Amino acid sequence: MKLPLRLPLSFTLALLVLACATGVAALLLNSKTQPPAKPPSERIWSVNAVPAEFVTAAPEVTLYGRLESPRTTTLTAAVTAFVSRQQVDEGEQVAAGTLLLELDPRDAQLIVTNREAQRNQIRAQLQALDIRHRANLDALAIEEQLLQLSQRAVDRIEQLKGRNVSSETQLEDAQRSYQQQALALTSRRREVADYPARKSELEALMQSAEVQLDSARLDLERTRITAPFKARITRINTAPGSRVRSGDPLLTLYQADALEVRAQIPSRLLPTLRAALAGGQPLSASAELDGQPLQLRLDRLAADVGSGRAGVDALFSLADPASMLAVGRTLSLKLRLPSVEAVLSLPAQALYGTDHIYRLEGDRLQAVAVQRLGEHQVAGEPRLLLAADSLQPGDRILTTQLPNAMTGLRVRVTP
Repeated sequence: MKLPLRLPLSFTLALLVLACATGVAALLLNSKTQPPAKPPSERIWSVNAVPAEFVTAAPEVTLYGRLESPRTTTLTAAVTAFVSRQQVDEGEQVAAGTLLLELDPRDAQLIVTNREAQRNQIRAQLQALDIRHRANLDALAIEEQLLQLSQRAVDRIEQLKGRNVSSETQLEDAQRSYQQQALALTSRRREVADYPARKSELEALMQSAEVQLDSARLDLERTRITAPFKARITRINTAPGSRVRSGDPLLTLYQADALEVRAQIPSRLLPTLRAALAGGQPLSASAELDGQPLQLRLDRLAADVGSGRAGVDALFSLADPASMLAVGRTLSLKLRLPSVEAVLSLPAQALYGTDHIYRLEGDRLQAVAVQRLGEHQVAGEPRLLLAADSLQPGDRILTTQLPNAMTGLRVRVTP
């Protein structure tokens, strides 16, 4: 039989002491006095505010545009030939009529010589036709006389035969001679009658030869590639020694004094711009590129909207175009819109998002919807121009950007 396990006396006493300590600690915790709970306090945000001020001003809108030229062209080869000379390089500015490239003219000159020979041949045929026609007219008169003589001979022999003086053979010979002369006269008359048609045919051939000769001369002239206007070279597609075919691109250039800026206009501004253009009211803009100030004028609006674009493009002409500006450069420009009355002028910090600000009603915020019209300068500082029908002059407007701004938020205006 197995005897029960007996614990040591010291271990038993330790367990009793631990149990008593635990009980005393629990009793002390339960008997502790709890302090009363503090109600949560609402945070008050310190902000700045300005009184609402309504002014009459011309809004300025910042746009981003790109320099381009409506007169950009690629000159192509008119004939198949080798490039013999290159007179310009990419980036150069040239005057109208300046020689840019020269193609080998020998092939084109051979074609011109051939066309001249064809024209001269037809001209000689025309001259021969006129000479033959004059000869036919002279011969026609003679042959008509010969036919009359042949007719008299037949009549005379018929009379002699009636008196049995001439034989039947003589009469037949006279009649044969008459018929032959009649055939010759008919043939001569046909040649005379065919003269206008044959001359018209040769004249048509002459005209065609003249056209082909003029075309060949144009091709020869076009072996000298010249600038069609005052231009700047943007690309050269060939080099001396290269063989080009008719239609191959040679170089690309644009008219240096016809630059314009294309900028996208937000849809909200389109009614204003269309009304100004329709009324003949000039709208100006200013920009700066490479430290050079540019004055621009709104010229027209684009006729289509590109895929993926939200607004219509506006095209600005340069008041004083600088010929060394590079096409494709981007720039920022400020468009000055017509003056607007009773618009709200506020610092940029007052605007939240794109369409609302906050008015202070006591110590609480109230969101107010606005429409951004543009900007203007006040003492050299930029300020926003906003349209807000629900505001009155003197209303306090929040000018501090709060990350958690919302209607009802409690604030305190700092002095």
